[in-house]
Amino acid sequence: MGEKRFNRRDFLRLSMVAAGSAALAACTTAPAPSGQSPQASDDTGAAPVTSAPPQAEGGVISYWLFWNQYADAVKVFQPILQARVAPHTIDIKTGVNAEEVFLTAVAAGTPPDIGTGHHYIDYMSKGQAIEVGDFVATSSTLKPENFTPAAWNGQFYQGKQYGVSGIEAFVRRGLNYNTKLVEEAGLDPDNPPVTWPEMLEWHRKLTKFDGAGNLQQIGYDPTDAEGGLFATSDGSFLPDSWGFEWFDNGSRTFNIDNPMMAEGLETLAEFVKIIGPDNLTGLRSVEGQGTWGGSYNSGVQAMIVEGYWHPGETFHEKPEIAPLNRATWIPVPEGRRGRKVQFGGGHMVFLYKGAKNPAEWAWPVAEFLNTKEHCDAVYNSVGWLPDFKPYVEAVDASPYPGLDFYIKSVREADEWHHPLWCEIETFVSRKYNEYFEKVYRGEMTGADAAAALQQDAEKEWREAGYA
Repeated sequence: MGEKRFNRRDFLRLSMVAAGSAALAACTTAPAPSGQSPQASDDTGAAPVTSAPPQAEGGVISYWLFWNQYADAVKVFQPILQARVAPHTIDIKTGVNAEEVFLTAVAAGTPPDIGTGHHYIDYMSKGQAIEVGDFVATSSTLKPENFTPAAWNGQFYQGKQYGVSGIEAFVRRGLNYNTKLVEEAGLDPDNPPVTWPEMLEWHRKLTKFDGAGNLQQIGYDPTDAEGGLFATSDGSFLPDSWGFEWFDNGSRTFNIDNPMMAEGLETLAEFVKIIGPDNLTGLRSVEGQGTWGGSYNSGVQAMIVEGYWHPGETFHEKPEIAPLNRATWIPVPEGRRGRKVQFGGGHMVFLYKGAKNPAEWAWPVAEFLNTKEHCDAVYNSVGWLPDFKPYVEAVDASPYPGLDFYIKSVREADEWHHPLWCEIETFVSRKYNEYFEKVYRGEMTGADAAAALQQDAEKEWREAGYA
């Protein structure tokens, strides 16, 4: 087998699994993978090694990212970026472990000059990121009108701008399905489910067992990919679908114990019950079929809730599955039939306090992220998009089946959600996963789980000193 490559799917998968392991540690949020990238020196947690050319004049600008497939794009755009930051040298490290390396370096006061190591709410709330409003004010491209409101607003915390949207920052909500598996089940790929009752019916027909009762194929897994997220920088899928926000930034209060949350937990639990909780665990234990999209790309999962990156990543990782992929709106409750829900925000870079160089040196890197030179390299090599409207509106979506839906969704969506930036989101995310498992295993009702999660969140909020 070749080198194991961790991508954005693995990062968020491991974030969900391990979210609570260090929830109270300094600067903690969901952990990221420690996979080796083409530029990484090893998999021990040490910062990857790159070979930036020496330069006699100027200093070295450090640019760190947790993704490692971004390295393919770096090979294309680095010479262009280097010319922009001259006389300084740009040193780009990809595959930087977001927990043991990136977060630790920031907490220790030895951060890179610029980068994205996830953990956005922690860096902003702990005062470890530099306000960039004055820089943005001088930019001819970084303007609100060039971004969706959700992505633009996601760069702010308590009214101050800390982030610069870019790299992988486009919309996060879409139901993707495998047309071959759908047709084999006698379903019409031209009429996908739009409500949860319809989705459940598709799920029943697409979930298959052999004569001995062994699971062979599943329709939809509500714990997988974007559909399994709650209280993360990529949002919370259940509240998005049911039409509420679990946290109010204005009043700084929680809204988890409500009938919509209870109904959502019960509804999503039915999908796991049809599969069988232990059967699902067994499927996930098979190499290549772990959570976050693995089983979809292996052709044993027919439907998945994913962001816009899914068509492009699938094309590059599983070209035999990509032509079968189609995307549409996420399902909603029957009472919300017809609502077109989308989520914006995506990823961003920060300039970090404590970096060895002046922030002015690294600012051209932030501005570069939404240029055509950068975006073309990333789009062609990985399939990622910025939220930058001038680029997205002109991009050719045809190489990546399903991507056209996401691009059109920006104009057609009638309900938008964005990151809520709750300071204890890692804790809430971990507890959500614990309670949801109790619901789908029949150990709690949805109402009891919603009430318990509300209580836990409020208690943690008080004990963390935010009340």
